[in-house]
Amino acid sequence: MDMHIAPATVREIAGKFRSRKPYGYAAVDGLFDGATVLQVAREVEANLVRYPQEENIYASYRKHRLSVLDDMPERAREFVAGLNAPPFLRVLSEITGIENLHPDPELRGGGIHAIGRGGYLKLHTDFNWHRGLSMYRRLNLLVYLNENWQDGWNGNIELWSADARECIFALSPRIGHALLFETNDISYHGHPDPLECPEGVFRKSIALYYYTPARPAADIRFGKSEMTNFVERPSEEFDVDRVRRLRHRLQLQAKKFAHSLKRGRKD
Repeated sequence: MDMHIAPATVREIAGKFRSRKPYGYAAVDGLFDGATVLQVAREVEANLVRYPQEENIYASYRKHRLSVLDDMPERAREFVAGLNAPPFLRVLSEITGIENLHPDPELRGGGIHAIGRGGYLKLHTDFNWHRGLSMYRRLNLLVYLNENWQDGWNGNIELWSADARECIFALSPRIGHALLFETNDISYHGHPDPLECPEGVFRKSIALYYYTPARPAADIRFGKSEMTNFVERPSEEFDVDRVRRLRHRLQLQAKKFAHSLKRGRKD
């Protein structure tokens, strides 16, 4: 992947990312060559049948994911490898101010994502700890691959406030759009409304996550958590899969309580 990114572009994105509250985020379309993204998008589209479908749960529906780099189509594999290579990691550090970033060779939870008609991903924060790497998750990068996507189909990626009460940013998943944001225990995000694209059309993206060996203690509410924390929007209630939802909620509350006790002992 061509990494000749103009310094002025990096500075402009960095200014936006570092000024945003309550966590850093910015559209990063300018980092990528449009022709390359188009090639990747068409190759991903041509290989949709190869992407396994995840289990449907109360907060995720009709989501397919391919996280094995060697199983990806050639151009997508090269693109992902470039986004995990040292030159791009340095660009990410220049934008975010986060040093010592590491990629995830396992692509745990990442890789190629594709969600079909009626599908959604409710608001959530992500797991903050990768046991295999023994590192904290710090950044999410989402690159969208959808030619001719219509606004009426829903699917905008939404970022929400720290209390999950207000949408603070939204970006269409049209091809070439890309979003970089901090991963912590308050960075709520998702595309929570069911997709209204035609049957057979999928909302496609490449998702990559980046890690560091340490992180600021203030970022952590659940301790080292390997769980996704799904939450309802105001006036929304998860009305299916209630037992699983209750179990997840209790597990997260227990993690939060244990973490607060641990911090209290240190204080």
